[in-house]
Amino acid sequence: MAASFPYLDLAIGVSFIYLLMALVCSTVNETIAGVINSRGKTLEKGILSLLHDPALKAEFYAHPLIQGIQDENDRLPSYIASNKFALALMDTLTGPAAANDPDALRKGVANLENKAARTALTAVLQNPQFKTDQQRLEAWYEQSMNRVSGWYKRTTQIRVFVLAAGVTLLMNADTLRILDTLWNNPTRSAVLIEDAKVRLQKGRPDAQTQAASPSDNDVIAKQEKQLLGQVAGWQGDWYKDWPGHTTAGFWCWIWYLLKNRFGGWLITILAVSLGAPFWFDTLSKFMNVRSAGKPPDQSSGTASA
Repeated sequence: MAASFPYLDLAIGVSFIYLLMALVCSTVNETIAGVINSRGKTLEKGILSLLHDPALKAEFYAHPLIQGIQDENDRLPSYIASNKFALALMDTLTGPAAANDPDALRKGVANLENKAARTALTAVLQNPQFKTDQQRLEAWYEQSMNRVSGWYKRTTQIRVFVLAAGVTLLMNADTLRILDTLWNNPTRSAVLIEDAKVRLQKGRPDAQTQAASPSDNDVIAKQEKQLLGQVAGWQGDWYKDWPGHTTAGFWCWIWYLLKNRFGGWLITILAVSLGAPFWFDTLSKFMNVRSAGKPPDQSSGTASA
């Protein structure tokens, strides 16, 4: 039987709350990213930084190989495999000649009007580490995509931070207040732990697939919503639980909230912005420690025997 450690139970409860809030934020983020096609636009920006030539980039995207991987709305593809990139670019540069014709490829590069594009592609095609031009272009593309991934991650982190702030304020998720609530209500903390076990059984969340089910009902269960409402939310302090609420004005209330809630809000925002996978892993570790623990009396009794 698992032991009951108050501080560990408190850590599990808070981690579970962070996980639920992060799931909501990451799902909303992926929905926004899908609507505005931020992955496709970031990839297009990365390819333009490779080719240096807007006209060549436009010809590349007009190639049937690239057109064939666009969705039904003709949006920019969010992913292009390295072999398709190389083949489409080679075919664009060689014109009527075969795509794997090295002489035609170099002639096409030499005829480019953009000096930066001509210089970059000439250098790539002279790479002695690879045997074929396709391998050279594929390696060049794959190395550059690491930088593009970094661009997308930074953009995503900023958006998730903004969403975390919005969700935190909307829910009045003050970490300090949540800790106080769970510490003074062991029964509610125990319920959180049991629900956390159920959540862990669903597996590690993947942020990139959460946009497929943007409905809140698919993100967190009804029971989990109720638990969030019990430990957070604008239950009464937004109107009555502050001195002078009957006589002071709106800005006095804002000042009261900032003075008494800002620290707890900031902790929550920073924690939630770490993402659902982080808190899933953290929650799993805490739960494993709790499951491996032994009650003190049981341990001493075994030692005596």
